[in-house]
Amino acid sequence: MARTVSEWIGKTDDTKAPPRVRQRIYDRDKGVCHLCKQPIKIGETWEADHVIALINGGNNTEGNLAPAHSHCHLGKTALDVKEKAKIAKVRGKHIGAVKPSSKLSSPKLPKPPLSKILPPRVRDVFGRNIARQS
Repeated sequence: MARTVSEWIGKTDDTKAPPRVRQRIYDRDKGVCHLCKQPIKIGETWEADHVIALINGGNNTEGNLAPAHSHCHLGKTALDVKEKAKIAKVRGKHIGAVKPSSKLSSPKLPKPPLSKILPPRVRDVFGRNIARQS
């Protein structure tokens, strides 16, 4: 009878999965990268990836880990960080913690020339303004 092993749970989010857990993850998924669905070849570097990223609410448990090629994992991590940043920005604006980066603006309307608003000035022979006539 095979011994049952309880699921590994990391003590903190920074705790790395030990080699025995990495081996169980690799065997459970039959050595297939969960991102590109290609087999991980012998000697090829792979990482235990959190299926639901820690920054997006995932747990540091064996059930949330899956094997992934190192190059596939880099791309997924970048997308996870981008998603988290967008969520944080939207939430910050919603609750008023972050001010908008720009002010609302409207298109600039052309100003009418003054000649249409005011009648032309009348000057005497010495260049002084004379009262306008309506």
